[in-house]
Amino acid sequence: MPSFKATSYKRILIIASGILLVIFIAIIFLVNLFLEPTLRNKLHTLIIEGSDSLYTYNLGRLKADFFGGDVEVQNLQINIDSNHYKILKQKNELPALTMQLSLQNGHIKGVGLISILFGKKINIEEIMTSQANIRLSRHIRKKETAKDHPPLWQAIRPAIKAIFIKHIKLDGVKLLYKNADTSESVKLQFDRFDAAVDDVQIDSTAAQDTARIAFAKNIFFKFHDVKFRTQDSSYKMKAGWITYASRTKTIEMDSFKLQPTLEKNEFYTYYGVQASLYYVELNKIKFINTHIDRFIKNNIIDADSVLLQQPKFSVYLDKTQERLFKSKIGSFPHQKLLRSQSIIRIKNIIAQSASVQYTEKNAGTGHEGTLDLQGLNIAVRNTTNDSAWIMRNHVCTVRANGKILGGSPITASFKFYLDSANGRFDVEGTIKNVTAAQLNSLAVPLANTQIPSFDLQSLSFKVQAEDFIAQANVHMRYNNLSVTLRKTDEKTGATVTRKFITKLLNRYVIRSSNPGPDGVEIIAENVQYSRLTTQSFFGLIWKAVFAGMQNIIMRSG
Repeated sequence: MPSFKATSYKRILIIASGILLVIFIAIIFLVNLFLEPTLRNKLHTLIIEGSDSLYTYNLGRLKADFFGGDVEVQNLQINIDSNHYKILKQKNELPALTMQLSLQNGHIKGVGLISILFGKKINIEEIMTSQANIRLSRHIRKKETAKDHPPLWQAIRPAIKAIFIKHIKLDGVKLLYKNADTSESVKLQFDRFDAAVDDVQIDSTAAQDTARIAFAKNIFFKFHDVKFRTQDSSYKMKAGWITYASRTKTIEMDSFKLQPTLEKNEFYTYYGVQASLYYVELNKIKFINTHIDRFIKNNIIDADSVLLQQPKFSVYLDKTQERLFKSKIGSFPHQKLLRSQSIIRIKNIIAQSASVQYTEKNAGTGHEGTLDLQGLNIAVRNTTNDSAWIMRNHVCTVRANGKILGGSPITASFKFYLDSANGRFDVEGTIKNVTAAQLNSLAVPLANTQIPSFDLQSLSFKVQAEDFIAQANVHMRYNNLSVTLRKTDEKTGATVTRKFITKLLNRYVIRSSNPGPDGVEIIAENVQYSRLTTQSFFGLIWKAVFAGMQNIIMRSG
């Protein structure tokens, strides 16, 4: 009898287990039957309703594993609806960034399928892909008419209440970035782009969290081998890599170079005018406490500090070419800053161990002379064109110190008045311990003049300038000045000394020392200089200082 009962219980258990297994298989079948349509429906809601129908999409294959919670996506194409784009553009209602995506293969791991099937929340452990092509376009909207759409978390309701993603990993995808809808569109193509995004939360709570960027707690981007050309292809730029980390709010750029597309000879052969060529190299650039979200949304460049390590700035000008008559009124550094399309708010810019090199090919001699500044340390304060910032502090200051002409100490400080209507600025500086040999590296090739002897103890100057005029005060202490004027025969190329004029110049025209033998020091005060409209910022400063130097060196009568 007991054995009969045991056998009956065993049969009942087997039957019950079979029934449960059938029910479980039926549930799995039903889940799998409804899982893919449910996921596709959620994807549709996220893309279409989340963008207010700005985007269209095509999805090839979507394969879900209920047990593992994994989803594989193949051939997902997200494009912009051109008609809706035009409507939003006319209304000035385009979002700050628009995107187009071509995804060959992507993996979504750890998907909370139960919450998707029976709830309105999406929980995902990780999204990853290495086979994607992303195109981003940035739109600068007019502030007075700009209108924001409902935020993403609100647009996807009630179909989706919230989205939680722990990790998003992009490994070696392709990325194209451009400023859209502008006459000076900039395009950046990155053949390799890596990204790691952590703790994405799309709901009303996350929208109020100011520590998040695009609903993410932490974002890290890395762009490899960056290259681009200006719109007219006259200059090209490259960088080893660029990184951005939201956790520290830093942007770093390594091995940056900017240079003309054409070589010097090719450039002047093609254009044939006196245009300056600019070359820039930086070992590393670092933006500290940068608010990249303000740039994307409101076109604001906002950073506490910008550090430039070992920057090299070079300028080359061939004055044997046809002169280019172009007005430079309104082109002082702070005037260009104030006209920038972006709002700029940078508290500090620091350049360490910088070098500046200016090379000019003289029209008369056909030779090149180079002015070198080395070991420069530069500090810029209050770089801004924001009217609110200017009301609090209307002066941008620049301080620099280093070596000039191979080793002579130089210091300079600038004050740029950001509220000035006529480009007002002040500059003062000092140069010490300059010899004749140092000056001859410039005087001989650029002026065909030799300085046999000269000992400059100090040169100090103060210049106040604006668009059309400059006023200078100059102090200059020196000994043993003598000058030799030379002449080059245009046919033979032979250079000879102009002995008679040189003798008259040294005996009757110039002061050999200041203070002179009587101990009286000549000082140039309130020297007026009228600016030529074609004169550059540094050209104006040099001409104003040189006018003061002439008043000191030349005998008055």
